[in-house]
Amino acid sequence: MSDLITAIPRLRESVVALLRIRPARPATVKKGKAKPAQFQAVIGGTGFCVVRDRFVVTAFHVLNGGQPRNPKDRFYALVVPGNGDPFFHFPVNGFTLERPEIDVAILELGPCATAGISLPAAAVSFTLQPDGTRVITLGFPAPEIAGLGLDAEGAFLGGQFFLKSHANEGIVSAQYAIGNVPVYELNVGWHHGESGGPIATLAEPPAVFSLMQQYRNIQSPHGVVAGPHRGCGLLTIQKELSDLGVLVE
Repeated sequence: MSDLITAIPRLRESVVALLRIRPARPATVKKGKAKPAQFQAVIGGTGFCVVRDRFVVTAFHVLNGGQPRNPKDRFYALVVPGNGDPFFHFPVNGFTLERPEIDVAILELGPCATAGISLPAAAVSFTLQPDGTRVITLGFPAPEIAGLGLDAEGAFLGGQFFLKSHANEGIVSAQYAIGNVPVYELNVGWHHGESGGPIATLAEPPAVFSLMQQYRNIQSPHGVVAGPHRGCGLLTIQKELSDLGVLVE
């Protein structure tokens, strides 16, 4: 469909992969021999920009598997313009919002490490979307990290991994409220690493109204299994996003 051909590359430019670097062992000196600090790294989530070059929305569970964020962890937003070969990175300098009960976080970025690289904001919608609304999703399936460049303090310098975003399309299959939170179910699945990525209408421009979060458990003859994928409506954090100056469609 021509609207998909237009919408996917436009939304893609506002989507980031999230890299987490965690200290694993501090630097030591043993018998006069220095051993450098060791770190663990994972690209295990996706986010989308809502204020140009500054604020990114993602799922809270991306930060630490649903547990409180480890303050020693460093995060970076990685961008791949046009899904090409080079990637660029923005440091995450702050955590503007952390809402574990609705699985949403807003990250504040610092300037890109490469001059001249910008991260455009996606349009956002707080309108409730009816069942049958055509949607697109976009996220970064978690890549294997073949190489990683860090300084002695664990700051990210670069790396080698196959980092490509992945689009999908479907419809809003169901919607309901859990407490006061509007929740959407979709006939779209996603891969590990895509959590936190946008769910957008096929508008011009694509308007993000939800984010990829989790699935509903269902009972099967073989036990509880993953059911329909779902995400909460950004309407839930309308005030917080409006206060940041997001572009609302």
